[in-house]
Amino acid sequence: MTTAAALEKFLDAHDRYLALDDARTSCSRPVEREQMHIAILQAYLEVQYRAKLIAGLQYADGNSYAEVN
Repeated sequence: MTTAAALEKFLDAHDRYLALDDARTSCSRPVEREQMHIAILQAYLEVQYRAKLIAGLQYADGNSYAEVN
């Protein structure tokens, strides 16, 4: 995977996360809120995964500033 492709997937995941976060306030039933929270957590984890993938690709390219803490 190239860095550009990884960055595009990161941005898509981040946009999904933001859309879910905006939509969560419209939930009125407890079951609906619970499902929304699960979807938000899944989206958050995907964003974190994509960010670490980008950092790993940058580190592999020799960019020492991209070390994962």
